[in-house]
Amino acid sequence: MTESNRTELWLSLLRRLTDDFPAWSTWKNIDSALAGKGDVDSLAPPSDWPAIRRTFETWVAERGYGPVVVCRHVPQGPHFIAFERGAPHIIQLDVKDRATFRGSTLIDVPMLAGLSEIDADGYRRVRRGADGVIRLCSNAIGIAGRLNATSLEAKRIPDLLRADPEGVEAMAASFGPARHALLAGVGAVLNGSWNRQAMRQVEAWALVRSLREPRVMVSRLWFGRVTLKRCPVLRVIREEDRRVPTDLSAWLEVVRESHEVTPLPGLPLPPIEP
Repeated sequence: MTESNRTELWLSLLRRLTDDFPAWSTWKNIDSALAGKGDVDSLAPPSDWPAIRRTFETWVAERGYGPVVVCRHVPQGPHFIAFERGAPHIIQLDVKDRATFRGSTLIDVPMLAGLSEIDADGYRRVRRGADGVIRLCSNAIGIAGRLNATSLEAKRIPDLLRADPEGVEAMAASFGPARHALLAGVGAVLNGSWNRQAMRQVEAWALVRSLREPRVMVSRLWFGRVTLKRCPVLRVIREEDRRVPTDLSAWLEVVRESHEVTPLPGLPLPPIEP
């Protein structure tokens, strides 16, 4: 399996997770993961996380990859990382109980029942219209409702919104009083324009709602200002575009000081220096 085409590799895991965990689903696009260097973002209840980890470790071991690194520094849930021998990018599965926007919940596990579907490739995913709304909020709405045009096109947001109007409506229902503003913003995108006023209303709604979720808001602030700068795993993900460190043994030695690292067939763990 070459890294430039990890489709069959990932699908074998995604189908297994779909079969074994009815409350599990991917929650945004995984095209970049299937293409080779991206991650798989998924949602599942915390009660399922230990078993999902075991499933991931079994799947990794079956392929002779490893070791597995578990990063728990993201507030909403763990990152499971593995290494494919000779590949330049890590293998990364993220599992969360929610995704956030401006410090408040954008989508969580209870919402999945009404927003997910089984993809033609046999795995559970958030339906395309909802995916488009999620990416619109997460990637295309800049500060004060400004447009991030690069992300709008790169994330294929108009295509997703256009492909599934019912999914857009279903996702919009969770925006409460900001529903009409969101739909106005979606309508502008589909017409090839941008409604900054509507997007500012959506952003303001999320910020106000964050006050009712102080734990989420505070954890995100701490993560962005402190944790993200200290975690060697997150630095590889965020700053190095998921590229495997040049000196992997030395990097793993540092990682073992603050993370769980499980040795599996494929890549032995280096000894810890006294």
